Amino acid sequence: MTMVALADLPLKPRQAAPPPERAPVAVALRPEDPDRATRLAALAGVRVVGDPAMADVLVADALPPDREGPPVLILAEGSAAVAALKAGARAVLSPDAPPAQLEATLTAVARGLAVLPPAALATLAGREALPVEAGLTRREREVLDLLAAGASNKVIARRLNLSFHTAKAHVASVLQKLGAGSRADAVARGARAGLVLL
Repeated sequence: MTMVALADLPLKPRQAAPPPERAPVAVALRPEDPDRATRLAALAGVRVVGDPAMADVLVADALPPDREGPPVLILAEGSAAVAALKAGARAVLSPDAPPAQLEATLTAVARGLAVLPPAALATLAGREALPVEAGLTRREREVLDLLAAGASNKVIARRLNLSFHTAKAHVASVLQKLGAGSRADAVARGARAGLVLL
């Protein structure tokens, strides 16, 4: 049997394989709009094509009557956005969305995901959307984070260096501002509004 010491083996540094290049998302526009086409063409991960049959995603102002073809991203807001989602659009985005958000949405839709703005999601679920901040103070946001971690009032008081009664008052304020009936409901509403990650 031959034994080789590890120190005797030639060492070759391992090279990580370069990440695979993603093909740009092919996007068609309906109606064709030169300004919108220019805006889309400026995005790094997007390639504008003229024929919807060659597109990964169709960007439109309204859902086309012919539903054959690629998934549709509707650029609309408010009730038009909700109507488009109910009619079968894969995603809805504000026409004024920042370029990074537009590119991320197009990539997600091309990969089979649905993208819904929080207000449209709440409307589809039959609830009023919470204001993004829901009027919570910085301290109340900290309390909401601790509620999401399952902390009791006693633990909240200790972690935030508060009296038990002050912690209890902050919890009550969070519940009231979020319109929640319980601690778990406050966490769920906060998560839906993007105030807390679960």
